[in-house]
Amino acid sequence: MKVFLGGARGSWPVSGGDQVKYGGDTFALLAEGADGTQVLVDAGSGLRNLLERLRPGATLFFTHTHLDHLIGLPLLAGEAWPRQLVSPRGGLPDILARVFSPPVWPVALPAAETPVPREPLTIGGLRLSWREVPHPDGCLACRVDEPATGAAVVVATDIEWQAMSPDAQESFADFARAADLLVFDAHFKPEEYAAHKGWGHSTWADALDAARRCGATQLWLMHHAPERTDAELDDMAARAAAEFPGAVFARAGVGREILHE
Repeated sequence: MKVFLGGARGSWPVSGGDQVKYGGDTFALLAEGADGTQVLVDAGSGLRNLLERLRPGATLFFTHTHLDHLIGLPLLAGEAWPRQLVSPRGGLPDILARVFSPPVWPVALPAAETPVPREPLTIGGLRLSWREVPHPDGCLACRVDEPATGAAVVVATDIEWQAMSPDAQESFADFARAADLLVFDAHFKPEEYAAHKGWGHSTWADALDAARRCGATQLWLMHHAPERTDAELDDMAARAAAEFPGAVFARAGVGREILHE
């Protein structure tokens, strides 16, 4: 399985001379199986960085429907339009119609299947599963497994780790157990969290705790705060890597092939 990150920024897209290295696009991730199956996770503005890789007929899974995870959806209209748009939380057609309709958006989105699955999905050579995590209005963490190779990636884009009980944290660790790659919310510095309880996001130290507990070998930290500069993210990345050698502060355009060991 190959994984490509289109955008790693959170809340809203940004641009500026001090926000080039990590990029300003919001979250979108592509997992591609050895058989060519493509599963997209979320539709932030980072979709623009994935367009050249996309083929018709992909599956797009929504962790939740806040604007920073929807804003790039019209970019897919045309040859890259997914076969199915998946939200186990339901209500997706109504939500998309509210956002992408006049006078907010003048062009109708193409038709697509919008299943509301209750059980894990098998999509070609990939298996997609999910679980609820704490975030305002609700959110899902998802896991993409490739049974043929044993490779697995777990994505927790918007999650407030410290709002979870010890049992809930352990349940998440079980869900993410032995993932080769964990993609995890690191919006805040540890010293910032106390002033932002209830905002639905984690710190980079929370992400390291989750990675250790689930046994992930690699960790991509993402959902970078929109005001965060490259210099700040470099400092946070160095602090995180000193404690967890597999930790990388993700940047738009990064990709890797997951080789399960």
